[in-house]
Amino acid sequence: MNAGKHQAIALRIQPPARPVKHAPAKTTETAAPAAEPASVAAPTKERLFAHPDRPAARAAGGAVQLADPIVDELTQAAPLGFKPRDFTQKPLKKGARVIGGTILGHLGKRTKTEAPHLTFEIRPAGAGAPRIDPKPILDGWKLLESTAIYRVKGKNPFFGEDAENPSVGQLLLLSKEQLIQRVLHDSRIQIYGCGIADVRSGQIDRRVLATMLYLAANGLKPTITALKCGHSYLTTSGNVSEHTSGDAVDIAAINGTPILDHQGKGSITDTTIQRLLALQGAMKPHQIISLMTPEDFGGADNILSLPDHDNHIHVGFHPMYNSSDGQGALKAGQWIKLIDRLNNIDNPTVPVKPSKDAIPVKPGDHAGD
Repeated sequence: MNAGKHQAIALRIQPPARPVKHAPAKTTETAAPAAEPASVAAPTKERLFAHPDRPAARAAGGAVQLADPIVDELTQAAPLGFKPRDFTQKPLKKGARVIGGTILGHLGKRTKTEAPHLTFEIRPAGAGAPRIDPKPILDGWKLLESTAIYRVKGKNPFFGEDAENPSVGQLLLLSKEQLIQRVLHDSRIQIYGCGIADVRSGQIDRRVLATMLYLAANGLKPTITALKCGHSYLTTSGNVSEHTSGDAVDIAAINGTPILDHQGKGSITDTTIQRLLALQGAMKPHQIISLMTPEDFGGADNILSLPDHDNHIHVGFHPMYNSSDGQGALKAGQWIKLIDRLNNIDNPTVPVKPSKDAIPVKPGDHAGD
């Protein structure tokens, strides 16, 4: 090296190759020539790529880095804590149901006119219903979730202490699909043959399904003898039966005790109707028919006495709307007005801490003391 001049020398250091063991050659009558030693490839360090969206990054190997990010993230299933062997990956399609934490996709690139974003919308039931802004609805649920002060610490207000055994109130709030599964698998509810098919096919109104579960959860196990199938189109009075639209149920026995010959004050029919009268709002039956009269229940406006109901209790609801013409359902413009109205209602300020006047509960204290 000449004095006064410096030369930069780049050195590449590789770890020594590990020796490769070879299995002893099989012997034959004629000795085989010694095998040539196998060549050992130098181990290479896994390459680290720059951000794949940088210019020329993909051509330099970034495409490998982005081989299938969705599959990789689904395999990890970090939000759910699942192991890859515990679930099967399937492609998403319209109408698919996913569990919380499932990665649905990734946002796209920024364009000249807008940044990557997601649009959340709700499509109400009914033909021609518009997509609506879910924010006013979600704000209400978020407000309820924030009221942790009013529930046991660590408990979710949307689920019971045991998800398999929700409270009576929570049962009434379940979706129709959830109610169908619970009714079909609840051993406390006995349903006749084709009535099971009615439930399974979704032809029965969710209020009827909830009523059956409501009775069972209150210790009144119903035996169902009429839903939609097998019931006449018209009633004996000549009106279109509520059974025709899947909005009614006939109960022939409770806890194995038949309704026949068990009506009147103090009977199983009396107990059952008293419980049904506790249903209010959208869950209030339009008609509760037996041999018992409105006067037996303080003049209740939905009690009807008919002589041909000596062997069952009829519980019927007004149809929500005519599914064939959509009458009774909100029109497109009405949905928009409803959401706009909800969006303009100020949510109350809910305290997240006990007030200064609250009395702390000490271990061993009993509620109500």
